[in-house]
Amino acid sequence: MNAPRWPVPAHDPSTEYRPVPLADARAAGGRYSDQPTGWRTRMAGLGGTGGIGLFVLACIFVTWHIVQPTPPPPEPLVVENLPLSAPPEPVEEVPEGPRQTEQQEQAPQPLEEIPPLPKAIDVPRSTIIQPPPPPPMPPAQAADPVPETTAPRSLPAPPARQMASNADPSWQALLLGHLEKFRRYPAAARARRLQGVAHVRFRAARDGRILSSSVVQSAGSPLLDRAALDTLRRAQPLPPIPPDQPDVMEVTVPIEFFIS
Repeated sequence: MNAPRWPVPAHDPSTEYRPVPLADARAAGGRYSDQPTGWRTRMAGLGGTGGIGLFVLACIFVTWHIVQPTPPPPEPLVVENLPLSAPPEPVEEVPEGPRQTEQQEQAPQPLEEIPPLPKAIDVPRSTIIQPPPPPPMPPAQAADPVPETTAPRSLPAPPARQMASNADPSWQALLLGHLEKFRRYPAAARARRLQGVAHVRFRAARDGRILSSSVVQSAGSPLLDRAALDTLRRAQPLPPIPPDQPDVMEVTVPIEFFIS
């Protein structure tokens, strides 16, 4: 079955598309955009528009890379001084001791039978012959008695002692009390428990100055003898000599050192 055919209109030459030159269009008072264009013209227009768009994008991209916002300054780093912890104590490795080996129990050995001791043999006692006692010695003769002799002659006392005895007793007591204030027991002698009495002889002037001094009888230790002389040196000036005594007196005094 054949489809119906529509009637085809007759060709009208007035309806055909004919391009109008630009000069004729402007002369006729029309716009160029209103004129029909070909595909080449359209492609050229689209290419120009796309090129302009790409150029604008390139400018924006370059400007964004050149002009970038300044990054904010980094925050300061805060460092806290933490207390140093004590280093760990080294662990001492205890060396392993020798392994104790288990002792094997030994079987008890049988006791050896000890043979009985032989019976004691009676030995006859021998008699000891003692030597005869020695004859008695004759009595020793008494020694001849020593004839009695006279006692040795007593030597005169030194002059210092005579002067000390002739001095005023009150001045002597005053002098001994004054020396006692300046007596010092040496620490070394006290540690060694040294004791004794040093007799010191000295010559004193009327104003109490000591002209000379010496130890006439040692206390048994150089430390104590030196301490006695130091006592005289520290005690100056001595109590003045009484007016009824000579201007220079030689006196011997005992200086005692005893641990109470």
